[in-house]
Amino acid sequence: MPDPLHGLRAEPDPRDPRAPALLHPWREGEALDGRVVVMGVPYDGGIPSRPGARFGPRAIREGLFAFGSWDGEREVAPVLDLGDLSPPSMNGAAAHASIEEAARRVFAAGARPIFLGGDHGITGSLIRGLAAARPDTPLALATVDAHLDVREYADEASLSSGTPFRRALETPVLEGGRVAMLGLRRFANSRFYLEWAGARGIHLTTVDEIATHGAERAAKAALYRATSGAGALYLSIDMDAADAAVAPGVSAPGIGGLSAREMIAIVRTLATDPRLVAADIMETSPPFDQDGRTARLAARLLLELMAAMCPHPAA
Repeated sequence: MPDPLHGLRAEPDPRDPRAPALLHPWREGEALDGRVVVMGVPYDGGIPSRPGARFGPRAIREGLFAFGSWDGEREVAPVLDLGDLSPPSMNGAAAHASIEEAARRVFAAGARPIFLGGDHGITGSLIRGLAAARPDTPLALATVDAHLDVREYADEASLSSGTPFRRALETPVLEGGRVAMLGLRRFANSRFYLEWAGARGIHLTTVDEIATHGAERAAKAALYRATSGAGALYLSIDMDAADAAVAPGVSAPGIGGLSAREMIAIVRTLATDPRLVAADIMETSPPFDQDGRTARLAARLLLELMAAMCPHPAA
């Protein structure tokens, strides 16, 4: 059947490449060693309210259509897209076990992954997978999040979006002195857990401190503190660190969060560290993102990660 819109639909301009073309589907057997890869983790069984983050990976990829591949200074090189995992949706323990094993395989293959979630509880399993693949590498962790996410949990079936960094600290590759958390918001964390984190030497940076000292300076200070003695860096981004005005489509929106420019500046600064081996972008929830602004901000952060981790050879 002939295309009824032939001649009416705008053709892609080869002189203005768009960001979605940067994601190259992985082919079975293609080597991953040293490659930057993107992997979706569409699971949100750990969110106690406002589910929907399982649709985040697709929304973030679609958000790339708003951007080109050149930021005025850097041309982003293509990366491999491994597609989405298919974790069990009705069994939390089994879902996290499958996510951890998938992460272990990706890290063991030598890839440098960017994971798209999904609820933030996933991050604990991703870091456990990294620890299993590289048990002798001291890890530093930087988080961009309004919350501490160090809640206690009873067992693997009770994991939630509030537990990932408690689980990460249970691995032998990570300790509190190599953890930096940026973007903590007022009235978002209890005194108990703030004192728990402080007692373990975790470096805490609030939204107010970022506003006072600047996003780039705060990120550099966090890096200096967390990466001392580390052989690798993991960056975890929760989209609820951004103010609800710029990121309403998250599981736990809040007032008084980071601006879009602050989020971008923090991620750009952290991503340039040569020890960065992996990152994730969590908690984008399309059902609450009617105009797509959260997904577009997440896509912009994905581009910042890609630009830093996989610069174009000609750049």
